[in-house]
Amino acid sequence: MKKTLVSLALLAVAAVPLAGCGDDAKGGSGGDSAKTITLIAKGTDDHWTLVRKGAEAAGKDLGYKINFNAPDTENEGDKQINMLQSAINDHPAGIGIAPQDGAQNAAPKLLETAKEKGIPVVAFDTPVKGTDVPLTTIASDNQGMGAQLAENLAKQMGGEGKVGVVIQGLLGTAAQRRDGFTGWMKDNAPGVEIVSIQNGEADPAKSRDKAQGILQAHPDLKGLAGTSQYSTIAIADEVAAKKMDVKVVGIDAGPDILTLIDEDKISGIVTQNPYQIGYQTVEVLAKAASGEKPSKETITTQSVWVTKQNLSDPEIKTTLGIDG
Repeated sequence: MKKTLVSLALLAVAAVPLAGCGDDAKGGSGGDSAKTITLIAKGTDDHWTLVRKGAEAAGKDLGYKINFNAPDTENEGDKQINMLQSAINDHPAGIGIAPQDGAQNAAPKLLETAKEKGIPVVAFDTPVKGTDVPLTTIASDNQGMGAQLAENLAKQMGGEGKVGVVIQGLLGTAAQRRDGFTGWMKDNAPGVEIVSIQNGEADPAKSRDKAQGILQAHPDLKGLAGTSQYSTIAIADEVAAKKMDVKVVGIDAGPDILTLIDEDKISGIVTQNPYQIGYQTVEVLAKAASGEKPSKETITTQSVWVTKQNLSDPEIKTTLGIDG
């Protein structure tokens, strides 16, 4: 297990900065724009590292240079919009974007400009609201992931008890995961009471503060769920610090998450297939650059439930991007 964690940790270190194969950390064409695809992610955590890995693998397979760019945090919509404008100015063969909440209002107008210039656009991880410019959205079923999280937590709690949730935002994927979680519990677990849902705003410190507040207000809590990597790590650290007997589950993977699973501080996670999200985004854009449009408005990638017991399974390791 330690070898596995080291391998994934090295992958994350090797991925900084997130400028893909380009020479300029801010993006830029840096070469033949006709053979360049630009992806603009939400942030730089381990999830996006694996998306980038998949995108670059597709670029290698298909003969495209990949410029992979992202703001440092997921609360910098203005920076993401600037990156999108820069990408349009460079006129690559295609643009993929995973819009932050703070970029949703300004993105549609810029994407119209991309369309006018003949640049194919694909949304990945998160749909772009208020526009039909993206040829498709390549993403996980976030509502389904929330339901999957709820189902597994309910099983671990024996179908009864109080639970709390720390989410990463109020819009987009955050809202979908929250609704999937609460909807499944309401319909399938009458013995489980959701006593608090708090927004950690995709910030580690704020997420831990929210977890602390839930635990203080509900000392008899039996389960605590995080809907993102930030919130899951935060609640696991807080539960461990308080030495409380609370089941901790979450969504998304990374070296820190896997370490916490190995230490029995997280009992399970639902993880997306970020590698495939990155790969398929580039694949669709490469086909679009040749005139082939996708047949579906949404392309859904599968999520899986990961625990200490199945972490070494080949299928799980592939999903997590773990080598060896």
